[in-house]
Amino acid sequence: MLALLLSASLAHAVSGAEVAAQLASWKAQRGIDTAPTIPAKTYQQALDGEIAKGIEVVEDIKAAKGYGVGVFDIPIGQLWKAITDEDHHAHHTAVTMSETIKGTPRTHDHTIFQYLPVPLVSDRWWLVNIQYTGSLYTQSAGKIWEITWRDKNTDQSVVSLLDLAQFEDAMPVAWTKGAWLLLKLDDGRTLIEYHTWSDPGGNVPVGLATRFAAGEVAQNLTNMAKFAKSHIPTCKGKFHRPDGSRF
Repeated sequence: MLALLLSASLAHAVSGAEVAAQLASWKAQRGIDTAPTIPAKTYQQALDGEIAKGIEVVEDIKAAKGYGVGVFDIPIGQLWKAITDEDHHAHHTAVTMSETIKGTPRTHDHTIFQYLPVPLVSDRWWLVNIQYTGSLYTQSAGKIWEITWRDKNTDQSVVSLLDLAQFEDAMPVAWTKGAWLLLKLDDGRTLIEYHTWSDPGGNVPVGLATRFAAGEVAQNLTNMAKFAKSHIPTCKGKFHRPDGSRF
């Protein structure tokens, strides 16, 4: 009987093609227009246990988009808390500083500063405005959770809040944007789709930076899963769902 139940469960397991079609149907409702078109085989690799990654080349722009997809046996709310807890990301991800400088941490529409040490070239920093896509969460009945970011490095009203003297050996990235998207699967697991599109600026060749970003995407997925398990259960921060409700 157990074998029959397992067989039936596997027979109805979602496929990569079904995930690709489902997310494509919601693309117009997403909070950012930079989401790459990810092949169904990439979603299938993630469903099969891999951290799948790739790049999407953009015509007439040297910087390509790096993306990654992973599936984790962690509740969607717990992973969302990990991703949105930016003020505690330092040293749990590649950045050594991560701080909200405008707005309220872990809420829609706040701005964070992050600092990244980079070997052999100047360190990089960036300011990004964080947005939660509440309408997508609501319209999908809580099945899809999305956080997006866009750089604010040229917004002097925000840059003026920084003490740039302490970062004189570093430089801002030229621009950066991207998103985390979480999909609640019927079996209780969570699919994460993450993409980043950035120009590091300075003397770093954009092509090299793109290839590096693709690898970092996969590491970020792994880091978030670890952070969700190790940090979030004891974190005292106040968290909000994409629609603004507390949990």
